[in-house]
Amino acid sequence: MYERLTNLRFWLLVFPAGWLAMVFVCIAAWPNPGASSPDELAADVTNALRMHDYHKLQPLLAVGGEDVARSTVEQFTAADVDRGLYRDGSVVVEFTRAGSHGDFRLPVEERDGRFVVNAVVIPKG
Repeated sequence: MYERLTNLRFWLLVFPAGWLAMVFVCIAAWPNPGASSPDELAADVTNALRMHDYHKLQPLLAVGGEDVARSTVEQFTAADVDRGLYRDGSVVVEFTRAGSHGDFRLPVEERDGRFVVNAVVIPKG
């Protein structure tokens, strides 16, 4: 056993195999984008906007990526997010900015059994 542990060829075979196994396990454990329910999605979007964290918003978006998440969060830097809820097929985020109240609606889509929001208006037809 000691000879095997000191053999360079053994380690040249074991290390890449272990590294590949770790990569496969990490990919399999990667969380699916979105949320399991519309109410959970509303809570997650609200928390991401409240904390101004575009990294938490990005996996909740149907389209776009880091740029869309960043620009969406930047719109709320001067606003206080009051609450968010799921209503009529949209996540409605209520906010206060400079003393006036407003709401921001994000349509909800279902993809592969997970719910995501669409922050980008896409014309259909």
